[in-house]
Amino acid sequence: MNDITFFLDNLKEKAIRLNNKEILKVLNSKSFFNSLCDICNVFNKLNLEVLEKSDYFDHEKEINLKISRALAQNYFVMYYVNINTDEYISYTKDVGYKALKIEDSGTDFYKALKKNIQKVIYKDDIEYVNSMLQKDKILEATRGGNTFSITYRLLLNNKPTYVTLLGTRLVDDPDNIILGVSNIDNLMKRELEYKKQVAKNITYSNIALALAADYFVIYYVDVKTSKYVEYSLDNEKQLLNVKSTGEDFFSDSKTNAKHFLVHEDQEKFLNAIKKENLLNELKKGTFKLSYRQIIDGKPTYVLLSCMKLSADLEHIIIAVSNIDAQKRRENEFKKELELEKNLARTDALTGTSNKYSYNELEIKINERIKAKLLDQFAVVLCDLNDLKKINDTLGHEAGDEYIKNAVQIISKIFKNTTIFRVGGDEFVLIIDGNNYYNYEYLIKKLKEINIKNLNTNNPVIACGISEFIPNQDKELNDVLKRADEAMYKDKKELKKIGVK
Repeated sequence: MNDITFFLDNLKEKAIRLNNKEILKVLNSKSFFNSLCDICNVFNKLNLEVLEKSDYFDHEKEINLKISRALAQNYFVMYYVNINTDEYISYTKDVGYKALKIEDSGTDFYKALKKNIQKVIYKDDIEYVNSMLQKDKILEATRGGNTFSITYRLLLNNKPTYVTLLGTRLVDDPDNIILGVSNIDNLMKRELEYKKQVAKNITYSNIALALAADYFVIYYVDVKTSKYVEYSLDNEKQLLNVKSTGEDFFSDSKTNAKHFLVHEDQEKFLNAIKKENLLNELKKGTFKLSYRQIIDGKPTYVLLSCMKLSADLEHIIIAVSNIDAQKRRENEFKKELELEKNLARTDALTGTSNKYSYNELEIKINERIKAKLLDQFAVVLCDLNDLKKINDTLGHEAGDEYIKNAVQIISKIFKNTTIFRVGGDEFVLIIDGNNYYNYEYLIKKLKEINIKNLNTNNPVIACGISEFIPNQDKELNDVLKRADEAMYKDKKELKKIGVK
């Protein structure tokens, strides 16, 4: 920029001396100093006739200037940014870009950039452009005379337009970066159209190569003879190479499975890879199988995909891809989901199952009752006496402790039985097995504890129990109603003898 300023000052001096009004008119125009492209236009208009006579212009500068002029004409906007202060100036004569009303100079290029990205970048590219057009990335990329490059879509005339931004630091001006934006929309659209045409006429080899990008091994199998060819991708040359050939794919797969598959997955794999089984699956469509293979000494999840090449199943393609990262993410997600489900079914205060969990069990039991698959179980309904009084006199924290202590008593008596908290102070148990056969003894033990806890702050638990009556009870709620009646009867009896 200093060389150009120096040259222009001398050019103006000479124009005055020669009284060349045409040159002076251009040099004195306001737009001249605001547009790098207009500088190039001046040089074009004068055809460098005056420049060649300048005492300050040698042949090498003339060549450089011509090159700069040609390069500048490829960009519809150029930015000149100081890397130390972030001050910037922009130059454009493009009508579509001017319509965006972006400031052509300022004191903070990257702040202005962040603001303008939201306004002028196509919505699908905003995140990408934001991540790339960072000061540290641009400075690092342009270090040592290298070029920074990014392609994205700009909204010109309210239409997404492909552009490329190139940035570089000049050798003789290392404190400043020049960023030029060029319109490559027509080029990109021609390329996309070309890809569409290629896709219409793509050959099998192209498909195989595309597949190889996702699969680390591909087998081409002759179904009649079982002969096969094993292919692998040469990543450097992007070519599909023959890795090996064999006489019997199904027999070799059986042998290899014993050496390279995780033991627990071998049976599943061997059953699926049997010729008759595989062909039966392929009659339905594409067949896929996930299993673990030993790769680099570690169990690795892979996906086998098998597809037919013709309706008569003369040849098939079997491809294996590495899905370890994806599968492990899925497994982690399943664990988290299961944990969330368990939390959703668990009462936060007591750690027992909650009402939602009870409702799930109720649906299952009702289905089994309807199918006449249940004959012996009982419902136990427990209710805590005077919880409200505890809360009102001692506070809710004492009330919470009262509830938790009651759960401990219930769980010690009815061992190995799920407790459902279905209300603030109500708990339901579905008992079978030993607890069912001994429930009279267990209820007696609970009553002994209740008598012991009379007139103390320890829990007193009213309890009712009812057995399921086959061919009479149509659903679980029929049994629960009788248990509820028995529980209220027990509650009254406890109050008579002075229980809270």
